[in-house]
This record gives sequence, structure tokens and C-alpha cells, in this order.
Amino acid sequence: MPRSTSSLTPRSTASRQRIAGYIADACALIAFFGSQDAYRLMPHAAPIMASQPVRVSPITVWEITRKVAIGKLAPVWLPYPSLGQFLRAQMFTQQPFGWDESEAANKLPLHHKDPMDRMLIATALMHNLAILTDDGSFASYGVATVW
Repeated sequence: MPRSTSSLTPRSTASRQRIAGYIADACALIAFFGSQDAYRLMPHAAPIMASQPVRVSPITVWEITRKVAIGKLAPVWLPYPSLGQFLRAQMFTQQPFGWDESEAANKLPLHHKDPMDRMLIATALMHNLAILTDDGSFASYGVATVW
């Protein structure tokens, strides 16, 4: 689904706190670009992904391309040669993931066992970002989520 330039401001379903931006997790990118019905599947996140600045972590790019590499997912970025090139063309931006985020992820309580998601949660908490995700367990960390 291509991004538009409209300025929709949908309601958040998970948080009323002030956020500095949005970061998409793997399920959000897969649903948005891999579904013909993204606005029904993700009624609050899809309009944001279509019209607002959205960040993507290198961790999320690794997670999606790994699923493609092992045959669990078809590439959502065709006809582009890579997911990174596709995301750039769709005006998504890279959210840096560094040492501080890495350490913060290891300090989180073990509410969520997936290390990729824990790294994304730590990044969102450190940078005051809402995560575009359908994973309800993220809320136990106090991070804003939108789906």
C-alpha cells in the first residue's frame, strides 16, 4: 500500500501520552504493505503509516528479511531489490539502534520474551515513540501502542 501525503490524525487506541513520533514493528509493516485491506486490519495505524513520519529500526528490517530468507514470508518490497530501498522510497526513516538502546533492552522486565520486540520497546521508551503494533503485551512496559 503506497503512502499518501494527506494529513490524517487518527486516534490512538492505546495511549493518551504525548509522543515524539512513531516506530513500526514487523507485523505493522507486513500488514500495511502485504495486505489489500490494511485500513480494516489496522484502523488506527494504517492512516498514520500512510501520512505521518514513521521510523523503522534496523532490528525490524533484520526480522522481516530473516523471515523472507528462511521462506516464512514473501518479500513485501518488490519490485525494489531490498527492503531498505523500498522503505526509503516510501519515505520511512531509519531509527538508530545503538549501545544505550541495547543495554536498556536487557534491563527491561521479562514481560515479553522476544528479544527483537524488547529492543524495539527499549528504543520506543528511550525516544518517546509510539509503537505501531498489534502485540498487546507491549503495554505492560508502559509504551504507547497504536493498531
